[in-house]
Amino acid sequence: MNRGHALVTGALGGLGTAITANLLSAGHSVVACDRRGDDADSWLAQFPTEQRDRLSFHALDIRNLGACEKLRDQLIAESIHIAYLINNAGIANLAPPWEMDPAAFDRVIQVNVYGTFHLTRTFCGAMRERNFGRVVNFASLAAFDPDSGMAGYAAAKAGVIGYTHSIAGDLAAHNITANAIAPGLIWHERLRPTYTDEEREKFRRNIPMAREGEPAEIAETVAFLLSDGAAYITGQTIHVNGGAYMT
Repeated sequence: MNRGHALVTGALGGLGTAITANLLSAGHSVVACDRRGDDADSWLAQFPTEQRDRLSFHALDIRNLGACEKLRDQLIAESIHIAYLINNAGIANLAPPWEMDPAAFDRVIQVNVYGTFHLTRTFCGAMRERNFGRVVNFASLAAFDPDSGMAGYAAAKAGVIGYTHSIAGDLAAHNITANAIAPGLIWHERLRPTYTDEEREKFRRNIPMAREGEPAEIAETVAFLLSDGAAYITGQTIHVNGGAYMT
């Protein structure tokens, strides 16, 4: 049963695109958000024409609470209610602790932790009033098993997990679930400049399933957590990492 629109942050990335495509295929209407608005037209054009009337794009810096509230007010004016919130946007900045730039560390915290907080704070009130909602936040395997130089990213994603578990208790009585997904290495083209072939192979060797994940597999996990079949699941961190968490 579709009870409102879905909002996806970080929509223009590999995971965000897969999540949006999955939701549209399932019949959801989607409000897609990303800080980068320049590529929006070409991004929107990749979706089938018959789905585009259920898809809108909004440039949004999730670090700015006022901007998030302004978007909410705009959506309310258009009679759009967000029932499904997918806080997918995130960044990493890798450096050893003795070289980590404080401004870069702060930006990682701002996007991953404050961004999740800002969107959830902005939209969960209306979910509470309607006695229904689904919140899916994005953690990472790095919160449990960080690689070298990931101190800022690991701290941010661990914060997302703690935040998710706490709000799940606050929202549960209002028929709102809140869960986190902890992906491992999910390969998409935007990662190609980030990892050398040697680094990619090193990651792969540490995955029991001996392969990277695919964005579509994350999108399917999101879809399940939004479904009525997951109505009794809340406060959980779902590991989607080919068994890497076990190692």
